Amino acid sequence: MMRPVTLCGALALLAVAAPLTASAQEQGRTDGPEESECGKGGYYGDTRRGVSLQFDWGAAINSQENPVGAPEGPPLFVGATVSLWGDDWYRLDVSGGYVFDGGRFIGNVGPTFRSWGWPVSFTLGLKAGAIVIPEGEGLRFALSPQVGAELYLDRRDRVLMGLHYSPDIPIGGGGVTNRLFMNVGYRF
Repeated sequence: MMRPVTLCGALALLAVAAPLTASAQEQGRTDGPEESECGKGGYYGDTRRGVSLQFDWGAAINSQENPVGAPEGPPLFVGATVSLWGDDWYRLDVSGGYVFDGGRFIGNVGPTFRSWGWPVSFTLGLKAGAIVIPEGEGLRFALSPQVGAELYLDRRDRVLMGLHYSPDIPIGGGGVTNRLFMNVGYRF
């Protein structure tokens, strides 16, 4: 018989305490300049804009044989990306990388668009730039569409990690370089 009485007592206590805590939360004050509040409804800062620096690494496979005399190496890729964030859903990327198999240098610039979501968002981008193909092929203009996903690793949306796929398509020949890569970066 004590259980219903205990349950009713707990519900009564909850019914009395809930309005008191809600009224206490409505009161509050903020100090400092606009959008710098650290209290009720405070801000951490504007993380939607800014600059980020990312380190890229992964696999890169050329669709055709390397030219005679081109460096032979493992099918790996390393690079870096600097991004100028216009808002949380788009940014302008400037990236460069080196493909060890064939000694190709890839330099691109272009927008990347992000889906809504936290901590995971999907990305879609189109970059254009140059690919330097050694040993007779030379410099080529290239398009590099990109698709991927990114994950914020911290609560303040500063550290992010991503997984992306990008085919680098040189205009005028030279073979497509398929890159599957990860990146980790910091947003300033």
